Amino acid sequence: MATFLIDNGDPLPGDPALGIEERDRLRERLATANAGEACRCGTCPSIQLIGDASPSRDIELRTVLSAEIPAATLLLFVDRGQLRYLELAPHGDEPFAEFPALASSPDTKEPEA
Repeated sequence: MATFLIDNGDPLPGDPALGIEERDRLRERLATANAGEACRCGTCPSIQLIGDASPSRDIELRTVLSAEIPAATLLLFVDRGQLRYLELAPHGDEPFAEFPALASSPDTKEPEA
């Protein structure tokens, strides 16, 4: 899910855009990130992301990458090059127990024959 947002997410209005090189560095950091504490709201699978504690000199600002999926918004919070939080914000009252698989996500593509 985080890979999908790094590759396809749009910055929230007012947040800085990320170029190809910055997104490449985020993908590198994602490879060493671990899931931290889960959200306790009971309606979403959102999680903290824990990785290398050193800030990236190449990505100085805070940005939030977002994407819309049916019935929810996905958000990836990036702070000075650090992946901080992966959020799924439901649009209605229907809870999400886990992040949905996305057909266009690199993690869910079927192997080529």
